[in-house]
Amino acid sequence: MLTFQKKISRKQYQSVIEHGIIILCFVFGANFFVFLKVLGIENPSEVIDIRLSQPLAVPLRVSVGGAIIGTLILLYETYIHPKVTKDFSLLFKRVIWQIDVALIIVIPIFFVFTLFELFVNNNALPVAAKTAFTFLSTGLFLSFFVYFYSLSILVSFLRRLRQSFGQHVFYNYLMGKYAEPIEEKRTFMFLDLNDSTHIAEALGHVKYSRFLNRCFDDIIHAVRNYNCDIYQFVGDEVVFTWPVTKNDRGKAIEMFHTIKRQLALFDNIYQTKFGVRPIFKASVSTGNVTATLVGGKAKNIAYHGDVLNTTSRLLGLCRKYQRDLLFTHFYLKSLDKAPFFEPEHIATLKLRGKANESKIYAVKE
Repeated sequence: MLTFQKKISRKQYQSVIEHGIIILCFVFGANFFVFLKVLGIENPSEVIDIRLSQPLAVPLRVSVGGAIIGTLILLYETYIHPKVTKDFSLLFKRVIWQIDVALIIVIPIFFVFTLFELFVNNNALPVAAKTAFTFLSTGLFLSFFVYFYSLSILVSFLRRLRQSFGQHVFYNYLMGKYAEPIEEKRTFMFLDLNDSTHIAEALGHVKYSRFLNRCFDDIIHAVRNYNCDIYQFVGDEVVFTWPVTKNDRGKAIEMFHTIKRQLALFDNIYQTKFGVRPIFKASVSTGNVTATLVGGKAKNIAYHGDVLNTTSRLLGLCRKYQRDLLFTHFYLKSLDKAPFFEPEHIATLKLRGKANESKIYAVKE
């Protein structure tokens, strides 16, 4: 229990760091806007109200406003928007996001401006509110709104890229790490839908696609704090990967059970909308791979190595051994500390296409 609490604390810490960086981006962006406005102007007070007795009033005001806007947008994107628009079309989700973000920018600016007029400039509430409304009708506010709205779109886009590719791949891609092939030791998890052919025939291809999209959304939400990379979506299969790290006591096992709990949480919705319960099986292995950029102009990161074949072959044995999760002794050896689960040896055999035997394990029931 103590170890699990430490893992939760570590995930929360990483999440707080990421959110703090995003909020600082908005604070920096707001101050950079002011810098651009006064750059090259002989008398900045003609454009922005800078009182000599309060030289820090403008930086403080825009910093507070930027922090509030960044925090609200972050909370909205993380917790509110996904729940409110869960069953909406992608187009409608985009429209709602654009309207709500515009309001999130306008309303805090009005209140921050009003509060500063009240407590910094000692104006009465009617005067402070009138001054704030006057500011909202200026060209300065319009340019600030366009600038901050564009900044919100950029930050949201980068967050979605990071969530789609995983933070390791995303940051390494930005740094150009995979321009030349490099060798890494990675763990791979193949996650596959049970009875997919039967479900596809029962639902039809359009409804089946909606069903898979809903499954994938819930799965991605479940693993968002595990610092794993989504390597591929292949039909009804998801491939996760992450570099081998210290202090790992069974991240893959914990991930799989978190995914199962997430899907079970929405069991009634799946039954009502699709008449089907999604049940996934998984296989896990660890090994050395070569990572490189492929695809010419359509760049994508590809991994080449025997571990991918091993993990893929292992997935096909889940039904034979009636287990929803199988993993190799290579994965067990990669764990830095004693696993929090008890492994059960299932078989030692040659997987198809491999010359050497592999020891196969499951979590002991």
